[in-house]
Amino acid sequence: MDVDSVSSKSPLKRRRLLFSKAKLKAVSRTSALLSGFAMVAMVEISLDDHKNSKGSAPLLVVYSIITCLLVGVHLLALMISTCILPQLEADSLLGYEEYASHETMHIYIELAWILSTGFGIFLFLVEIAIVCWVKFYYVTRPAAVATTIVIVPVIILFCIFSLHFYRRLVSFKLSRHQDALNEIENTLTVGKLAQANIV
Repeated sequence: MDVDSVSSKSPLKRRRLLFSKAKLKAVSRTSALLSGFAMVAMVEISLDDHKNSKGSAPLLVVYSIITCLLVGVHLLALMISTCILPQLEADSLLGYEEYASHETMHIYIELAWILSTGFGIFLFLVEIAIVCWVKFYYVTRPAAVATTIVIVPVIILFCIFSLHFYRRLVSFKLSRHQDALNEIENTLTVGKLAQANIV
């Protein structure tokens, strides 16, 4: 059975399946890319200037914590995506009408999406600022301050956009569910009227 033959029976379920697959593919790409960048930055950054200075120890601790969080969050999202996506691909190819794996894994799909595109990108932006501080702490502090001045508005705009997008998404989903409930209510009302007319 093909996915297109199922789509006429349950277009909403097919849409959810395709949307979940798209989310997981985006999570895979984003998480692999950003965790790779973080690992390269951690390996390639020179800490020679910080060897003899105890004053930069808190900066290095923050850097290592942010880097570990960044890599860990993205690898967790990547693992969730890698585990769930093949099952969804199989469901869509086999044309299962119920998409049971998609419905039961919905919370994990959303978790991977939020970890990768929300929390993970936020950590990556913070990582950029911290890397610049580690890199330029002893060379030229104005460069580190300039990085902070530039990245803070970007982080604020990212947070504002994320909240705005999430609110719009929630209101869209609520309106779609309300429309579906109204349609069910209208169908039941018409059915009751038709039944009353028959009797």
